[in-house]
Amino acid sequence: MKGNPVMVWIHGGAYLEGNGNDAHYRPDYLMTKDVILVSINYRLGALGFLNLGHKVANGNQGLKDQIAALKWIKENIEAFGGDSNNITVFGASAGGSSAHFLMLSPLSKGLFQKAILQSGMSTCDWAIIKHSVAKAFKLASILGTNSKDPEEVVRFLQGKSAAEIVKAQYTVLTPEEVRIIFMPFGPSINDKAEKSVLPHPVSELINDDNNIPIMIGNSSYEYIFFLKDISQPTLNIMYADIPRYMENFINSQDSEKITQLTDRVKQHYFHNNPFTEENIPSIIQWLSDIHFKLPVKDFVNKRRKKDQASTYFYEFSYVGSQKTPTKLMHENDTINNLTSIGASHIDELAYLFYLPNCKTDDPPARDTKDRKILEILTKMWTNFAKTGNPTPVLDQYVTTTWLPATKDTFNCLNIGDTLQHVTVSEDNIL
Repeated sequence: MKGNPVMVWIHGGAYLEGNGNDAHYRPDYLMTKDVILVSINYRLGALGFLNLGHKVANGNQGLKDQIAALKWIKENIEAFGGDSNNITVFGASAGGSSAHFLMLSPLSKGLFQKAILQSGMSTCDWAIIKHSVAKAFKLASILGTNSKDPEEVVRFLQGKSAAEIVKAQYTVLTPEEVRIIFMPFGPSINDKAEKSVLPHPVSELINDDNNIPIMIGNSSYEYIFFLKDISQPTLNIMYADIPRYMENFINSQDSEKITQLTDRVKQHYFHNNPFTEENIPSIIQWLSDIHFKLPVKDFVNKRRKKDQASTYFYEFSYVGSQKTPTKLMHENDTINNLTSIGASHIDELAYLFYLPNCKTDDPPARDTKDRKILEILTKMWTNFAKTGNPTPVLDQYVTTTWLPATKDTFNCLNIGDTLQHVTVSEDNIL
């Protein structure tokens, strides 16, 4: 007898924090849909991604943990009522980019059949850590050794407690790097390891992504989640940092190109006005675009033109009354007023999981908009896990057939108060 479809959840947290335990993501809502849910943990920060450019520490240990979990699931899930040949990986933010890296890695081929990438993928400007080896040696220097011998550095770090390493990892970044959402440790390219998780640049690996069906998308105003301060002095610094943001976005130090992009940003988003409180929504839109939405759009646009498995593209724009991670983070500050602008980073998780930290309704009451969105999301996500199609049949909640993005039509499903198909323009803003 064939088992139930399996969904493997990979939590986010900037590769630095978080876990997949019940205290963060309780499975109540998905458990009503006849799927097996597996939520995994993996090593984080320097403990999970230290890359000294040498076999003693060649990075991506956290991704190797994810692959080890998938191998175990593949071999053992039938004993738990799961179908080992119908496994879907899904994740949000750094969990979404992790799921995409698993699609690209030669070490995880055949371990899953579908993927859902939520607000994160391999080509986002934060997904791959730049100068990862230099950051690893800087961590060692902060902790007390300036040795450039990788083996000696590893022996030194083994003498430090995990708490010391975790505390020090946050000081690896300069204040300028912190402002642009650089992350100190995370996935990196390694062409020296005998069995590398990511042996080539993403631009090469992305051409062979296992050719599996995917769902992929983001929220309409991702960056609300990340705003920490909207005082005028901070806005002035952000304005001065536009060239630095664009340098990171294109991963190039071509000064002429950076200047051109900076001018385009100032004109397109801000009509050449300085940053003020009045144009904060435009600031949010710009940073949402460069960190999340434009890389995802570009990837979907390229993938849809190939003769590949289905690509279901979405934008989550629903703003409900449930306390989302963004509302929880900003409930006591001035940024809380911005949460009504639109859906922010990982807001959809409040309708896929019960989030104990948010103390949301459990579940939202029937006949409310929040309950309707919960039913829509859990139905479409689990339908995709079961069949590779999020809307094989329609019902009282899912009333629109979600069409994949194809060579002929750049389809996107807007998930708001209603489900609405839009045709995306191929034109690039930047």
